Amino acid sequence: MTTAVAAESETRQPRALPDKRFLAWLTPILVVALAVRVGFVLIRQSSVQLVTGDAYWYHFQAKLVAQGRGFLNPFDFYKEGIVSQGADHPPGFVVVLTILDWLGIDSPQGQRLVMCLLGTVSVAVIAFLGRRLGGVRVGLIAAAIAALYPNMWINDGMLMVETVFILATAVALLGCYRYVSRPNRVDVAVISLALTVAAMTRPEAILLFLLLPVPIVLGRREVAWKERVLQLVLASCIPILAFAPWVLYNQSRFEDPVFISTGAGQTLAAGNCDLTFSGVHLGFYDTKCLLAPQIQEPTTTDRSLRDSEYREIARSYIGAHSSELPKVMAARVGRVWHLFRVDQSVGLDGFIEGRAGGAPGSGFFLVREALWAYFVLVPLAIYGLVALRRRRTLVYPLLMQPALVTLVAAMTFGITRYRAGAEVTIVVCAAVAIEIIANKLFPPRTPEVQPLPTAQPEVTT
Repeated sequence: MTTAVAAESETRQPRALPDKRFLAWLTPILVVALAVRVGFVLIRQSSVQLVTGDAYWYHFQAKLVAQGRGFLNPFDFYKEGIVSQGADHPPGFVVVLTILDWLGIDSPQGQRLVMCLLGTVSVAVIAFLGRRLGGVRVGLIAAAIAALYPNMWINDGMLMVETVFILATAVALLGCYRYVSRPNRVDVAVISLALTVAAMTRPEAILLFLLLPVPIVLGRREVAWKERVLQLVLASCIPILAFAPWVLYNQSRFEDPVFISTGAGQTLAAGNCDLTFSGVHLGFYDTKCLLAPQIQEPTTTDRSLRDSEYREIARSYIGAHSSELPKVMAARVGRVWHLFRVDQSVGLDGFIEGRAGGAPGSGFFLVREALWAYFVLVPLAIYGLVALRRRRTLVYPLLMQPALVTLVAAMTFGITRYRAGAEVTIVVCAAVAIEIIANKLFPPRTPEVQPLPTAQPEVTT
């Protein structure tokens, strides 16, 4: 059997090789993955104090929820002593941290260490995803990359939503490929549940319901129409039931309807002003866009009304500068994929986004290495994606996160952590490419085939 045929056989029958061997190799990889993440937290993040930013919001809003005060604005409560309602972000990650608070893990450092565990689980899921796509070797290579790739494990030490988002993305993709090989309601439910968790942490993930389960289920022509409709109904019920309590809760505390969060307006305003349409922050964001003299700041205290005002400010600015929008959108997409002002991205990731870990400005070594690792993996990922397509493997699900990342960046601004979900695709497809290259450089030994003995003619007397 040739290498290509063997690879195709493994793709179609990923369980042909023993599970015990796969798990035996995967276990030490997971140990290394956990050690790398914990090392980052203990060495770099132990000195980081939460004083502002999204991590502050998640951590301290979770404390308020755990104390029974509800989803209040933590900045107003802890910094100003003001009780005001807050829904700047979806509730998913806050709920996770609230559970940790109830369990007694209530310090930022303790919660970061738990995120290291979740990040290690993501490595395991990526291993099984790679195994299903290309066999045991691809699964183990994907796990090894995910264990060591800085753009994966940096997220796990940041106390940000990307840890949960990456895990949900990996589970959703694994569910998609399980479903494609054997359509069933359980895997549809898994896909929907994973996407619901993703949308509970990053609001743009709600679009993935239209991009993943709908075309995948409708495309299974071997499944009866009635069954496909029932599966789509099941897929839609999970997010509706999950978000219903949040929506009803928001109806009781905000004037305008709040379905996911009140942060979209601020996000749009922060990326659409003179400071981001030209100059050093072209295609990035600047918090000064939310302040005078860039805008006339909203004065209403209701966050839902403030969100509407911020959206209107952003729309007005975009309308007045529509001729510059193509240039700005190209810069945003270029930034998220490290194709525009690459040298600047190290400083922005390290200082503004804090992805280097440690105190601000204390060294950019990690984000520099993350950038180089990204540039190595992306060409491999493209090659691996093409190889999967040539094997007639369905690559559509793998393309959805990169497509969503590009869309979100073009509409808002380009930052590295927006690419978190797409890192799963990069890692898995790069693993496919590495396995192919390794097979070409070091062809597997095939046992020599001994010729069958020829039959001797009978001797009669």
